[in-house]
Amino acid sequence: MPYFIASSAASGNQLYKLLPDESVLKWTDPGFSLNPSDLTLFNNAVWFGGDTATAAGNQLYKLGVDGSVTKWTAIGTNLFPSDLTVFNNALWFNGFNPAVIQAQLYKLGVDGSVTKWTANPGGGAGLNPQFMTVFNDGLWFNGSASVAEGNQLFKLGNDGSVTKWTSIGTFLQPQDLTVFNNALWFNGDDTNTAQIQLYKLGSDGSVTKWTANPGAGFGLDPFNMTVFSTMHCGSTARLPPTAFNCTSWGTMAA
Repeated sequence: MPYFIASSAASGNQLYKLLPDESVLKWTDPGFSLNPSDLTLFNNAVWFGGDTATAAGNQLYKLGVDGSVTKWTAIGTNLFPSDLTVFNNALWFNGFNPAVIQAQLYKLGVDGSVTKWTANPGGGAGLNPQFMTVFNDGLWFNGSASVAEGNQLFKLGNDGSVTKWTSIGTFLQPQDLTVFNNALWFNGDDTNTAQIQLYKLGSDGSVTKWTANPGAGFGLDPFNMTVFSTMHCGSTARLPPTAFNCTSWGTMAA
């Protein structure tokens, strides 16, 4: 059944379910705004970030096949799991470690264990992985390399290794990573020309600035790249206009 996030004045942001008769059921209401985010299917469950209304702040939650909702982590204060992405039989996400005031890469294994995978690559504020996208033989993302290089393109390999893939200027800041035609395309900042252009990562690992000054000024600045939108969650009839982050879960009983 499709699940989605929607808001009401009485209970804030909660998890909702679209039933087979196309009626909408509010699935969570713990007495505070749960604020679920990044609904992601993994290992026969839906995982998401959500508030706790306690000192634990925002943590990782699990929606089980039986409809139960469980707070899965209690890591520091405000783990803030985001960019949840399935790769190589695990769920990877950006998580905040308040003990060292850094955002790093975390792994949720099929056994339910949660591991902080990276430790201080990028110095300062941490790796802070974003825009995670599976391509070819890796999980690619925007990560903080160093104060000098800023944000560059990183790769998480099948063996669990994390590699800084580019050293392009200062603050390449790869965003909107999108797979198309056996390549990974992204928005990148060319600091040599002070322009934001379209970049291509080929299947051989080569990185090419694909556009040069179309649009003059600040460059092409491509964003919201989409190959072809087929995103839906069954019938959308009577979905609230504020509904977003819809996840269809075919294994869930009505």
